[in-house]
Formats: sequence, C-alpha cells, structure tokens
Amino acid sequence: MKQYSTFFLPYFLFVLIFTVLILCNSKADLHLWMTSFNSLLGDGFFRYYTYVGDWIPFVVIAGLLFYKYRMALFMLASLLISGIFSVVLKQIFNAPRPLLYFSEHFPAIELHRIAGEHLHSANSFPSGHTITAFAFFMVLTFYTKKPSIHFLYFVLAALVGYSRIYLSQHFAIDVLVGSLIGVSITSIWKLYFDKIRIKWAEGSLRDVFLRKKG
Repeated sequence: MKQYSTFFLPYFLFVLIFTVLILCNSKADLHLWMTSFNSLLGDGFFRYYTYVGDWIPFVVIAGLLFYKYRMALFMLASLLISGIFSVVLKQIFNAPRPLLYFSEHFPAIELHRIAGEHLHSANSFPSGHTITAFAFFMVLTFYTKKPSIHFLYFVLAALVGYSRIYLSQHFAIDVLVGSLIGVSITSIWKLYFDKIRIKWAEGSLRDVFLRKKG
C-alpha cells in the first residue's frame, strides 16, 4: 500500500483529528462548531456535492463498462459490500440524526438549514454517503498511478463526509466511522479481488462495439 501513501497519510491525519475532536467535545457542541462555518456559497456547494456519496458513483460505474469490466466490477462490489455494512449498522444502532437529537435535548437551538434540503431524523450511525464516497475514491486511487491525484481523491472524499455534517444529516462520529468502513472494506476487498482471474473482465463494451463494426 506504500504507493498509495498520498491518500493514506492525509487520511490517517483526518482520522486522528476527528478522533481527538470527538473525544474532547460533546456531540452537540462539536456539531454546532462544525456547522458554524456556513455561507451561501457553502450552502449551494454542499447541497449538491453531497450526491458524490449517493448516485454519482453508479453513473461512473456505467461509464467504466466502456473502459474495463474489471474496474467497474471491483467498484460495484466495493460499493455494494460497504453498503450492506451501512444498512446493517444503521438498523442495529438506529441512532438519532441531528434534527431529532437537538429537538429532544436542546429544543431552543436551531440548526443551520438550507431551503429545500430535507433533514432526516433516524439511522444516523454510520453515514452511508461517507461510506460510499470513501469506497468510491479508494477504488479510483487503486487504479490511478499519479500520487498527486491520490491526494485529490482523499480531499474529494473528505468533502463528502463534511457535507453530511454541514447539512446536519450526520454527526462527526457517523462520518468518521463511515470513512473507516469505506476505506477498510475496499482495501481488504482489493487484496482478494487481485487474486481473482476473470478472462471476460479484461474486456469492455467498447471492445464489443469495435468487433461489431469490424
């Protein structure tokens, strides 16, 4: 994994900082502080950027089918496996999201809200969007050779995680654990997937169209 250090090193720092913040602050105080850096620009950006942890990776998978089946298959499996973990843990813990948590414990406090953004109330832990984003960019890291791009992938994944806090859909601990699940599952799956040899997976839809034209 040394060749991916420009992703993992900043990620470990990310985990360390989030862990310290979570241990040194109450859930409510930390959330209010992390959402205090809001602006009209941030509202517009994070409202839509958060979809990078939703349906956008599956659009990318569809595009990868024209590049190489193997990469598309690896990404799809990573997202599905990590997604299953997300669903199971959400059902087990059924933790309240910020909207419900603050309404029950601090009813006088109003969370920063964005017009048109629906706030959920249940199944906060862990953050599914964060799991998807880190799994998605972890896959791209494994298939990209340039270290500088690996760092960019980390930043893009971390921004999805922060978007979930900014939008008051999740707490910091939901994002931290979500990132750990996405990175861990994808990394472990990579070790196993590299040992699998599937002949047809080396092709792509592009090859199919070229054969038809030929």
